[in-house]
Amino acid sequence: MKMRKLLSVSLALAMVLGCMAFAGCGGSKSEAGSMTLNVGAYPDTVDPALNSAVDGATYIVHTFAGLVGFEQDASGKLVLTPECATELPAPVKMDDGKTSYTFKLRDGLKWSDGTALTANDFVYAWNRAADPATAADYGYMFEVIDGYNELMEGNGKLNVTASADGTELTVVLPVDVPYFHELCAFPAYMPVRQDIIEENGDAWATKPETFIGNGAYKVTEFTQTQMVLEKNEHFYNADKVVTDKLIFAFNSDDASLLTNFQNGSYLFIDSVPNDEIKSLQEGEYKDEFFVTGQLGTYYVSFNVNDSALDGFTEVEKAKIRQALGLMIDRNYICEEIGQAGQVPAAGFVAMGLTEPDGKEFIEKNGPNRDGAGYYSVADADYTANCDAAVALLKEVADSSKKFTVDGNKVVGFPTLTYITNDGSGHEAIAAYLQQVWGNYGFDIKVEVQEWATFLNTRKEGNYSIARNGWLGDYNDPISFLDMWVSGSGNNDCQFGKGAHASYNGYDGKTWGESYDAIIAEVKSSSDANKRFELMHDAEDILMESGAICPIYYYTDIFMCSDKIDGFFASPLGFKYFMYASVAE
Repeated sequence: MKMRKLLSVSLALAMVLGCMAFAGCGGSKSEAGSMTLNVGAYPDTVDPALNSAVDGATYIVHTFAGLVGFEQDASGKLVLTPECATELPAPVKMDDGKTSYTFKLRDGLKWSDGTALTANDFVYAWNRAADPATAADYGYMFEVIDGYNELMEGNGKLNVTASADGTELTVVLPVDVPYFHELCAFPAYMPVRQDIIEENGDAWATKPETFIGNGAYKVTEFTQTQMVLEKNEHFYNADKVVTDKLIFAFNSDDASLLTNFQNGSYLFIDSVPNDEIKSLQEGEYKDEFFVTGQLGTYYVSFNVNDSALDGFTEVEKAKIRQALGLMIDRNYICEEIGQAGQVPAAGFVAMGLTEPDGKEFIEKNGPNRDGAGYYSVADADYTANCDAAVALLKEVADSSKKFTVDGNKVVGFPTLTYITNDGSGHEAIAAYLQQVWGNYGFDIKVEVQEWATFLNTRKEGNYSIARNGWLGDYNDPISFLDMWVSGSGNNDCQFGKGAHASYNGYDGKTWGESYDAIIAEVKSSSDANKRFELMHDAEDILMESGAICPIYYYTDIFMCSDKIDGFFASPLGFKYFMYASVAE
């Protein structure tokens, strides 16, 4: 899922079904009241099918409930729990080799306007999200369901059916997937109202009167400055919702966020000024300043079809991207800018994901499967990396005749623009990259964009280089890899699209076609060891292209008032306040 903030991985820690618990911030319990919180700027969308950002997902998990959700157990660990379903059903092997799940819905489920919710609402929501006409970034997430290919071809639907009385939902998968229950807890799998969407179109998710959900809260105000949520009396678990109102203030100014936290206006902020991290860790707010594990990677993405590089061959473009990546001192970024335990990344798939043999995925990353990665992130090897980068640029200069290399500097190379959203950490990294690439002769312009504009600029491929971040959607490496298939709405690099689609990589195969085929095989395989070997193959192709330039594995930084009790977070980046209380 797309990550807004900078300050968020080192997740080689306790993970339970892909999530990590957060015990809460403290304080005494209140049976009512309100909280003013900040998890980001005005969201690009809060439509469960269309959202692909972490902040949007946090709003959605408070206003919608899926078949499955997350809660804290008595020990403080985060575990999967039935929400709209009465239990987590076991997979059933069918005679034709496929697998089915049958979810029985709770009695008396209702939407926030009091109308009945049935299994048919899930059937509609899942088909809508997967339908290419919806153009959902996460449409590919439904590929694990039987009938997906037919839906893509316009002559079928997902093999998801409701019982005649609407109390049961049966879904058929070509092969079982180990994370299907987790998928059912993801926002894209949450139900939506067909009648409201058909009457209002995409605008349904922009107005309180039409934004009808089935979660712990309902929206009563939605403006450019805030979203106000009030307790939904029709929520199946309403008795456990003790805070009457949540006010999500939209604000992306780190300095303003900290000021509002310090004066008590905000009880939670999901970002802090980068130059305040050390003082917050050690000063009077140290007990309200948190750093937790997070399953994700901060990276730079290159638009593989960037018009600024027209005239270069695809091999030459790949070498240029690789060279720029090798020039980055990831240890400097982690220690001097991040300052919160981030770990330099030598691959794209994040820390914390395990192989069938219990080893971490990253312990086998890199072309030699030895965990050395795709380049060295050791301090001692940084100079050698830079020398290798200059050697690559000289190869491109000799073959393309479009620029020259004088010593260790390029001469006559096209100007490139690096885009980022606002935030002191993001902007500090942008300034660092501008400087370090400038040291090698590159003319880099930095453009800071408002969050929603930034998301769409990347998505549409209207950029050269962009800051990026991705948090896993469930506990499987495929969550980091299937986003780069050619039909994915999250494929910001345009990998396998446009001119790049016809490029034959160094192995003589077309990158995009090879990648798509590998991911399809991963999703159709029931052999765990084969799945993981194929996922390493996919990462090899991705990294060989240079389209992805990993910087570090995230940690999650936030501030939570000691007045709040019962808050928890997951390493997917979602923040949960529906069962929290605030001391008056």
